Amino acid sequence: MGIPSPVDLANAVSAYAMILAGVTGLLLASLMQRQPLRWMAVYAGVVVTGMATVWFHGFGEQFFPSVVDIGTNLLLAWLLQNAVLGDYYAPRTRHWIIAVSGIINLTFVIWKYVIQDAYYRIYAIPLGASGGFRVGEVILISNSLLVTLLFYLRRKRIPDRARPLLYVVTATFIFGTLLAGTSNHEVGYQVLAYHATWHIVGAFGFVFFWAFNHVRFSEEPTLSRPVSPPSTPRTEQQPPSLSESRM
Repeated sequence: MGIPSPVDLANAVSAYAMILAGVTGLLLASLMQRQPLRWMAVYAGVVVTGMATVWFHGFGEQFFPSVVDIGTNLLLAWLLQNAVLGDYYAPRTRHWIIAVSGIINLTFVIWKYVIQDAYYRIYAIPLGASGGFRVGEVILISNSLLVTLLFYLRRKRIPDRARPLLYVVTATFIFGTLLAGTSNHEVGYQVLAYHATWHIVGAFGFVFFWAFNHVRFSEEPTLSRPVSPPSTPRTEQQPPSLSESRM
């Protein structure tokens, strides 16, 4: 296999930024304030996703690496859902959402692998001559929107100092989504490889995510413990009265 095209090489090399972002999150969360295991799993997921992206773009964008690429992206989104659910939601809600989301994501990955190249002829949202959004793209966007919704539904419980960082993370990934929505090989203004730029923007987004979590867990250490369902108060049994004891 020869050297990739300049655009493919840019896409592959820029994915190293994703790997570095995940490693940075793991190191900072270990050396500074320790974050819950569910968030350490997210940072590890960023590393795995970056490695799969390097494989996909750096070796000819073949079919099987594309399955691994979308699969690791969906895994990362699922890990994010699990993490935020563990921060702010009851165990029952958490278990239901991660179960349904996991089944949908895994079913899609298996389906894409089974139908092989026919996948590229199917659009979930057709947009005429410009193509459209494929099934995997729609599922990934839906997963990401779910993560955003879960955070914003609990926005009032996020410490004031951390809330601006949530907005920074949101804006970063909105901008990244616009870049990722273009073709993998589209270049604008002579030097702007859109998809490669998305990898770099996304990498910074995950570093911002670490900073957001760091402030949250510093301000509210109880978030490091899993959310427990409300317990029913126990009523103390009164000793029998003197008259009752004589009966």
